[in-house]
Amino acid sequence: MACIRTGNLLFLYIMLGVFLFGCGSGQDSSPAQSQVTPPSVPVTVLSWNPPSRYADNSTLDPFRDLDHYEVYVRGDGNFTDADLPMATVAAVKDAPAAGGNPAGKVLENEFILNNIQPFIGPGTRHYVSLKAVGMDGQKSAFMPPVVWDTI
Repeated sequence: MACIRTGNLLFLYIMLGVFLFGCGSGQDSSPAQSQVTPPSVPVTVLSWNPPSRYADNSTLDPFRDLDHYEVYVRGDGNFTDADLPMATVAAVKDAPAAGGNPAGKVLENEFILNNIQPFIGPGTRHYVSLKAVGMDGQKSAFMPPVVWDTI
């Protein structure tokens, strides 16, 4: 389940997109996505669960098969394949040793939106979407956009 946090507000749209589209062909066949309901609190952290299936429903091991996520930002929710990502997030990161357990790997599942605020155009309302990218370069379709009201 995906969530957007300021006070841990759950937001299901991002994960719905990940599970429905997985790491598919990269073709965006979704209709215009301008009808997005804004969250009731300001969004500061985008969170998600990694996909467990490809678009063709075959099993996907996020530790082995995912390379990174691409973060997209627009002034409207109509993302296209011509859009360029504003940031990339590694799918797997090193985990520090804790409680006597050796360091290992964990799946990344968060992105702090304020990290890209200096690079976005003027305006107070933006839309954010993700694409999952596999080790083989295949990309998922855009996940449903999230409204991000910048201050």
